[in-house]
Amino acid sequence: MAATAETVTTQRPPLAFERLYADADGESHFGPVSVAITERLFAPPARAFWISPLADAARQGFLLVPAGWVGTLHPSPIRMWIFVLAGAMEFEASDGERRPLAAGSALLLEDTTGKGHVSRVIGTDDATLAAVQLPEGRG
Repeated sequence: MAATAETVTTQRPPLAFERLYADADGESHFGPVSVAITERLFAPPARAFWISPLADAARQGFLLVPAGWVGTLHPSPIRMWIFVLAGAMEFEASDGERRPLAAGSALLLEDTTGKGHVSRVIGTDDATLAAVQLPEGRG
């Protein structure tokens, strides 16, 4: 990345994603999370496009979850973003709310304590995920 990424003036609304978190009682819930983006010259001389601030990440990897797989109620093993690259997953918070995630979707998993969630592959295809571990805490 270039050391100086010049800001341009065009505005766009923040990117909207979901997060899964545990409340003080250990119950997991879905909630919104937004990521601000700014038009910048990120890779000159290429044209400007919209980027978010680059946040710290601890590790990254890929998951291949077989069709029909169901993970019984469990907290997230690490604080992470998951990105569905192929196939589809469904996440169910301990409060009973469900969210299907198709290819191209992302979910911030922060329910590392408490009851956790149920996750399952939906459809007939394996699910391929990219996982990006975030530092502990929130931010």
